[in-house]
Amino acid sequence: MKGFMLLVSAIMSLAIAAPVWAGLPKGICEKVFQPAGKEKLLSCKYVGGDRATREINGQQYLYEVGTCWDVDLVSLQKCGCRMFEKSSVCCRKGKTNAGDCEWRVGGSKMVDCKPFGQPSFGLAGDAEPEDCRAQRVQAMCWGRKDLSFGVGITTGPCLKSPQFICDKGDDDMMRFLNRECGPTPEACGCKVMEDCSDPTALRCYKEWVANPDAVHCYDPKFYDNGYGSSECMKKLKAAK
Repeated sequence: MKGFMLLVSAIMSLAIAAPVWAGLPKGICEKVFQPAGKEKLLSCKYVGGDRATREINGQQYLYEVGTCWDVDLVSLQKCGCRMFEKSSVCCRKGKTNAGDCEWRVGGSKMVDCKPFGQPSFGLAGDAEPEDCRAQRVQAMCWGRKDLSFGVGITTGPCLKSPQFICDKGDDDMMRFLNRECGPTPEACGCKVMEDCSDPTALRCYKEWVANPDAVHCYDPKFYDNGYGSSECMKKLKAAK
């Protein structure tokens, strides 16, 4: 009898742990995803990954109370379309009401809006506004480990430097600072990253490299120290 009860208990435990649905419940994304403002849900693609969960709406349980499904969700936003990759929709067993479900955010990236029949820049239309461009650039440049120069570095007569990507990273930057190459970072194997640069620093740098005489003042073949370059620039300005 005791063995029979243990068997029944084991079967009940398996029944509780088993997912209620074999796939994503229809229309659940629309119930769970809460768009902000004029944001709009464009697509919710079920990608599998059915699994039981012991957590719903931040509440932890000792037993499996729900099921999660992985989805790639695309949302129409102000600056374009964002895909939330490998995000999950989780619901209590047998429930599909919004209050019994939650959306767990995975990674995200901006995607082309055209396949979804939307303007290139989403709610902003077909032309990218300046605030959207700034947001895109910040996301593109934030945390990059291959950028050199920038804050605290001078280039030529400019007190601030734009950002560069160099063939040998900071080693090329140090070669430039030590006047082992030059007169510009480009001559040291570096490429200016305009989108990641401070606008003021970039403008000063462009004005400098556009003036051959000013560039000459910082050529290490002729001036091997900052004093000589500074005096050269003074003479150049006085001659104008």
